[in-house]
Amino acid sequence: MEQTSVTRGQLYRPVFSPVAGLDKVGYSPVVGRATARVGLWVTGLFCLALLLIYRETAWSMVIIWSRSETFAHGFLILPLSLWLIWNRKDEIGSVNPEPIWWLAIIMLPLGLGWLLARLVDVTVVQQLALVAMMGTGAWTILGHRLGRILAFPLFFLFFAVPMGEGLIAPMMEYTATSTVWMIEMTGIPIYREGLNFTLPSGRWSVVEACSGVRYIIASVTVGTLYAYLTYRSWARRTIFVLFSAIVPVFANSMRAYIIVMLGHLSGMKIATGADHLVYGWFFFGVVIFTMFWVGAFFREDELVPESGQIGILAGVTEQGGSAANWTLLLTVCSTLLVASVAPLMAHTIFASAIPVARESVALPVARDSWRNARTASWRWRPPARLAAQQSAYYSSGGEVTGLYVQYADGSIEGAEVIGSSALFALEESAERIVWQEKVSIQLPDGEVVVDEAQVRGRGSELLVWSWYLIGDVSTSNNYQAKFQQVKARLGFGEAGAYRIVVTMPVQPSLADTRSRMQDFLSEYAPQLYEELRRTGEIEL
Repeated sequence: MEQTSVTRGQLYRPVFSPVAGLDKVGYSPVVGRATARVGLWVTGLFCLALLLIYRETAWSMVIIWSRSETFAHGFLILPLSLWLIWNRKDEIGSVNPEPIWWLAIIMLPLGLGWLLARLVDVTVVQQLALVAMMGTGAWTILGHRLGRILAFPLFFLFFAVPMGEGLIAPMMEYTATSTVWMIEMTGIPIYREGLNFTLPSGRWSVVEACSGVRYIIASVTVGTLYAYLTYRSWARRTIFVLFSAIVPVFANSMRAYIIVMLGHLSGMKIATGADHLVYGWFFFGVVIFTMFWVGAFFREDELVPESGQIGILAGVTEQGGSAANWTLLLTVCSTLLVASVAPLMAHTIFASAIPVARESVALPVARDSWRNARTASWRWRPPARLAAQQSAYYSSGGEVTGLYVQYADGSIEGAEVIGSSALFALEESAERIVWQEKVSIQLPDGEVVVDEAQVRGRGSELLVWSWYLIGDVSTSNNYQAKFQQVKARLGFGEAGAYRIVVTMPVQPSLADTRSRMQDFLSEYAPQLYEELRRTGEIEL
């Protein structure tokens, strides 16, 4: 039965305790519920305005969701966050917004992070900064008490950011290694070359879809939501999230092993076509169901804490509605103003930049005992993420060394070399990567760690070295390369960006091949670096 009482002209009605499912009742004014509703609507309008200001970053997420099966779950994150907020409407309605205008200052470092990422086109950092600004702005507008209530729905928005591609390469390697090991333990002879392996019944290869990254991302997303709804203690929530991240790693290896064994035992008639994916997702569904089944044994969502832990909800305010609304409005306006600083700076920087088209770069001319060769005996070419690539071939003692330089020429907007140093063969190409690792070589700026791979296919077997030249720094590390680009954008270094690839046929041994490639670089790398640094640069 509903109880009402009148105090100071305010109508009171019961609202439920913040802990879902409790029968403890506290009392808050009806005006508090209305004010909370207004605060949520204002926060929603703030987020829409922020998405409009950072529309290119927001749209980049939508594009990735629509074209990638791995990140298609991004479309569900916002509706789920809104549902989580609705699920706590009684608790939210009992607390008035208490704007914290000075908290908007946090938007400045977040905006700076977005700006630096925008300057060097690191999309995922821009997206993370945008989501962080949405959460920070909501907390600023609503205050600490409502912010704590909405902390998880706001945090859950980070799962909308399409990130995790950096796990693909190591997970592909792990999947191949673990699958081969399990097959060997079964007693079946197997021969492995990089991510490819051969059984008596047929050949298999581990591609991106087999890495298990999409399983891990989906499992962690669903597992985090399940942990929040099912448990109350942070210890159990953390354990279950870790559980949901670790289990798919081993489950994916088991999935790959089962599929290979099904193909092997059926004479390559089962699990080699479309049913390959069906079996994989069915197995993943079983794994997720098992995780939830195990987690349900430790659930806490039906527990009722001691009454001493339940306080009557606060939130009654003595200030007038008009004053409160003005405070809310001023906080929203000031927060949006601070959030707009970074996009305005980015617009100014890009508007003043004058791109210079680079049609070609000068490669060294053969000298001494070396001769220029018109072509090479192999058909392999280093895959590129942009259009511009120049090559030159050098012959000495009947052996040919290939030199390739990739760079942005302005023909593809946003294209760059960074991210391609370890790219030696495409999935659909005729070449195979036998193995791939990091090695140290001598370059004009000292000892540098580069990407090395042995590539086999179409009648050739090559040893390949690949790295970047960013300004005056050589590196094969994508993060270091991006850091150099940031410095160049801020005026603290040269901005030229190149990918350099050197290759030579493997004969008679890897050690001898490495030695000959190092001799070639000792002869030509200084001249190459001088030519590249002298070449006109394109806007990065």
